[in-house]
Amino acid sequence: MPWNKPGNQNSGNNRPNNNKPGGNKPPEFDQILSDLINSIKKTFGFGGSSGGSSKNSQGPVLILIIGLLGMALYSSAYQIEQAERGVVLVFGKYSHTMQPGLRFTLPRPFANVYKVNVDTIRQEDNSGQMLTEDKNLIEIDYSLQYRIDESRVNDYLFSVANPEITVKHVAESVMRQVAGTRTLDFIINENRTAVNLEARTEVQAMLNNYKTGVQITQLNITEVHPPSNVKEAFDDVVKAREDQKTFINQAKEYENGRIPEAEGKVLKIIQEAEGYKASIVAEAAGKADRFSLLQSQYELAPEVTRQRLFLETMESVLADTSKVVMDQEAGNSMMYLPLDQLMKNQPKNSAYGNSPYDLGTTVVTPEMMQLDSNKPTENTSTRRGRGR
Repeated sequence: MPWNKPGNQNSGNNRPNNNKPGGNKPPEFDQILSDLINSIKKTFGFGGSSGGSSKNSQGPVLILIIGLLGMALYSSAYQIEQAERGVVLVFGKYSHTMQPGLRFTLPRPFANVYKVNVDTIRQEDNSGQMLTEDKNLIEIDYSLQYRIDESRVNDYLFSVANPEITVKHVAESVMRQVAGTRTLDFIINENRTAVNLEARTEVQAMLNNYKTGVQITQLNITEVHPPSNVKEAFDDVVKAREDQKTFINQAKEYENGRIPEAEGKVLKIIQEAEGYKASIVAEAAGKADRFSLLQSQYELAPEVTRQRLFLETMESVLADTSKVVMDQEAGNSMMYLPLDQLMKNQPKNSAYGNSPYDLGTTVVTPEMMQLDSNKPTENTSTRRGRGR
C-alpha cells in the first residue's frame, strides 16, 4: 500500500505532517460546521456517543449558545420613556412606532430602534426685512414654537434631511407671503392677531406637504419696526396714526354723551307737550261742560244768571288792578287807604325821592309817609278831582 512503501516518513506514525508534500490537509469549513451541529445535538440530547472527550467538548459550546441568546435578548429589549417614542426599522424599512414602556423587537442587526423626544418644545426666532402690499419696507421679528408630532415621528426622521432648517425656511417664506399681501396698517394695528393665525395655518400646511412630522404650537409677531434709515419718518406716521385714533375716540365719546342727552331732552319735550295737550283738552272739556251747565241755568232764570255772570266777570277783571273805585252817590262815608301797602308796590327811585306819589285819586308826598297810617286820609292828603 502507498502508506507502507519504503521511504515514507509517516510509516508507523498517524500524526499529520503538513510540512511535506502529500501530508494531511486542514479540515474544511463544512466539516467544522458539521462538527458544531453535532455538538449542539449532543448538548440538547439529540444523539451522540458517550465518553469523557464528548462531555468536555459540550461545555464551551453551551456557554457560547447561552451567551448568544443573552446578547440577542439584551439587544431586542428597549425602555421607552414617557416623553419618547421609538421608531422601529426592520431590515432598514419602517415597521412601527413603540409607545412608552419596556418594549421588545428583533435583535440587532435585524432591527434598529430610534428614540425621539416628542414633548420637547423647540423654538425658532427669526427676523427679516419684508415689503408690504402698500410698498412699505418693514422689519418683522417673529417667534415660532413647534414640537414633533408623535403620530408622524417616522416622517421627522426619514422624510426630510434637516427638519430644523426646513422649518426655518418655511416660516420665513410664509411670513414674506403674508406681509406682501397685507398693508402696513393691517399688520401694525389691531389685526396682528389675525396675521399670526393666518401665518401659523400656512406654515403648518406647508410642513405637512413636506412630510416633516412637525406640529406648530405657536407663531407670534413679536415686533414690527422700520429700517433704521427711515425710522424717524416711520415714527411720525405712527404718532399721527395714534393721534387719529385718539381724536376718533374723543369724537365717539362726545357723540355717546350728546346723543343720549339730546334724546332725553326730546323725550322731556314730548312728555311736556303731551301733558300740556292733556291739560288743554281737559280745560276745554271743563269749559264746555260749564257752559252747558250755565246754559241750562240761564234757561231757567235768565235775569239772575245774567247778573251773576256780570259780577263774576267784573270781579275777575278788577281783581289785579290798583285802582280804587268808589261810588260817589253812596254817601259821604270816610275812606281809609292802606298807604303802607300801596307804597310797597311803588318802584324805588332815588331821582324821585322827594316827588309826590300819584295814587290815582290821591296825591301823597314823602312827608305824609311819616304820619301814622291809622289816621284818616282827609287830614293828610290833598284830593284831586271831584269829591266831598
